[in-house]
Amino acid sequence: MELRQLRAFAETAEAGSITAAAKVLRLTQPALSRQIKALEEELGVSLFERGAHSVTLTPAGEVLRGETVKLLKFTDAMVRKVKAEAEGEPLRVGYSPSLASDFLSIAIERFTQLHPRVRITLHDWSSAEMRDGILAGKLDLMVTVPCPGDAIRWEPLRHVGWRVLVPANHPLAKKKRIDPKDLDGQRLLLFEREGYPDYWDRVIRFFKDRNLQAKIAGEFDGIVSLSAAVEAGMGLALAAETTRISGGADARMVMRPLSEEPLTTKVSAGVPATGEVPARVLAFVEELKVAAGS
Repeated sequence: MELRQLRAFAETAEAGSITAAAKVLRLTQPALSRQIKALEEELGVSLFERGAHSVTLTPAGEVLRGETVKLLKFTDAMVRKVKAEAEGEPLRVGYSPSLASDFLSIAIERFTQLHPRVRITLHDWSSAEMRDGILAGKLDLMVTVPCPGDAIRWEPLRHVGWRVLVPANHPLAKKKRIDPKDLDGQRLLLFEREGYPDYWDRVIRFFKDRNLQAKIAGEFDGIVSLSAAVEAGMGLALAAETTRISGGADARMVMRPLSEEPLTTKVSAGVPATGEVPARVLAFVEELKVAAGS
């Protein structure tokens, strides 16, 4: 009895059709039929009742199906464990560059020294993409502003203030500190609403609470595109004070503090709220806290 025969049997039982199962398994129908026939001959029983266009399990087939499902789950888990041992355990981290870049690298350096078998992969995604990634099991951890809802458990890391990103040739670039009223009627560049709902709501509320008019001139999918738009003179932007910009005499963008800031942004690490969180993930969260100065 071969594992490939059992997989072929299980897929045929699930599909209820030789034709459909063959497509999934990328086999010809005769090849699939031969595998099932060989399995039946080895066991000495009929596993399927064959109709014109479909198959149904016999009582013996039902028993084998239940045992096969358990065996395949065990086998797949065994393969994953072997690969993890050979390649190292994965740690998939989503993050917002403007909020976490300055301390994330420090945490990674410390963590990898203590856990050399863990392979960290970084994903620069929007807040919404990271949330969906956590819920779908595509990320183990996210570092950003907490998202509403109870599906993710948050560990606070730090609070960061806001700054105004201004084109270097803009009149406001000459000011050392910008008053909120200076933003009235200015062209405003924002992170896209769908990907960064918390940021969007916070900025719009800041303008509304002060009766300021914002002329929204563009929405962007990340800090790289947002910064490029500011440098091109398309407008002003509000971003975290930890946003990295290039300096020097030839800089095309400057960062200025506000005389009256919106509430500080709480940067946090998010993990799934249900199920057991792997030890390597919890260990990395602790390193993030140390690096962020929590």
